[in-house]
Amino acid sequence: MVKTNSKSKILVVDDEPLNVKLLAAMIPSEQYETASAFSGDEALKIVRDFRPDLILLDIMMPGLNGYDLTRILKSNTESCDIPIVLITAFRGSEYEIKGLEAGADEFLNKPVNKTELLTRAKSLIRLRQYKEQIKSRTCSINSVTSNIDEKNCIDNAELNLPTILIVEDNKIDAKLLQRYLHGEPYQIKFASDGENAISRSQQERIDVILLDLLLPGKSGFEVCSALKEKENTQNIQIVAITGLSDLESKLKGIELGVDDYLIKPVNMHILRTRVKSLVKKKALLDRLCDKYEMAVHSAITDKLTGLYNRRYFDHFLDFEIKRASRQKASLALLMMDIDNFKLINDTLGHLFGDKILNKLGEIIKSIIRETDLAARYGGEEFSIVMSNTGFEEAADIAERLRKAINQYNFDVTKRPTTVSIGIALYPSDSTSLQDLLSNADRALYRAKHEGKNRVCVYSNPIMPN
Repeated sequence: MVKTNSKSKILVVDDEPLNVKLLAAMIPSEQYETASAFSGDEALKIVRDFRPDLILLDIMMPGLNGYDLTRILKSNTESCDIPIVLITAFRGSEYEIKGLEAGADEFLNKPVNKTELLTRAKSLIRLRQYKEQIKSRTCSINSVTSNIDEKNCIDNAELNLPTILIVEDNKIDAKLLQRYLHGEPYQIKFASDGENAISRSQQERIDVILLDLLLPGKSGFEVCSALKEKENTQNIQIVAITGLSDLESKLKGIELGVDDYLIKPVNMHILRTRVKSLVKKKALLDRLCDKYEMAVHSAITDKLTGLYNRRYFDHFLDFEIKRASRQKASLALLMMDIDNFKLINDTLGHLFGDKILNKLGEIIKSIIRETDLAARYGGEEFSIVMSNTGFEEAADIAERLRKAINQYNFDVTKRPTTVSIGIALYPSDSTSLQDLLSNADRALYRAKHEGKNRVCVYSNPIMPN
């Protein structure tokens, strides 16, 4: 089996070949696969075959320009979810407003800074993966719970007006931002310093924060860092607003988790467009992170482990295989089994075995990514679906799982509890759903046969450290 990573795809569109070459050179080949188009019409054809995860699009092109191409792509159900970054040498809010109104997700000026480009690309591609996960999970839920209306799966909080928190020590600037958002369907709240902003965000439901970076006490950077570190506030969308126009401050904000960045004086139309987009993103992230939606909880989860159940897993994996096939993406399947579990049950009793299963579910959830799906496959066996994932990522997470379980004190036996893990990939070593399950199971069997407490990739073992 060839060791390959699942690379995200980026399409670069510009009528100037030199510009295409310069942008493509900024994109690391070990992380991304790139394609090029030199006109809008050519880009349309490539999108159908290449299925990019992100499009870097020049605005000013002869024939079909960037604005028109964006409208076409965003109006097509097959391409509407592909994030688009418009790139132009022209400066001025009117270009950005026109681009955002056309449906673009981001806007960058030439000359493009490599760090900013890659940071934005990573963020947008991740968001697209979130959207795809929600589609697969919703389809799986509907298949498993056909008698439950999909509307019941929407978090009740989404039915309320989104809340915007303006964090600004200058009352005039705060009122100006409020006025800019007047007439929009939002609740507006205020905080004049960083400590108050953090406190309100932890105690109240906040969707978007308009955050001045220069605040008394805790700076905006510190506020952002504090909120992104906490699970209950990490989905809050943060727009940094400041008079600092240097790129270093902008990039520092992005690294800390700022979701958008506006320079004073703020343009009202751009602010409204960005806030509207971030409100949608917040609702999307909330729904994705709410893995145990109350309306379908009992039908799709295993009560003992808190993971998804086998029935839901079967439907989800089927949808993900079909999606990976359409998008020519990679998918990893992990099959994990507790070593010597029958002996534990026989010698210590099933209650002790249940405790291990329950804690194992917690450990798995703490290590896998938010876009991964873990299920109790049956008995002491677990399965994890990892979309858009290649060999290196899957093996790394599997090894972290193995070590975490091996090192945890389950307090049921003097010997450590261990697991064996098998990994198979689609489509690199499996051509169908059954093939993938069979190969992952073969890898798991080999891990058992070679001594247990180890990870084996289909035909490629990783020995424990």
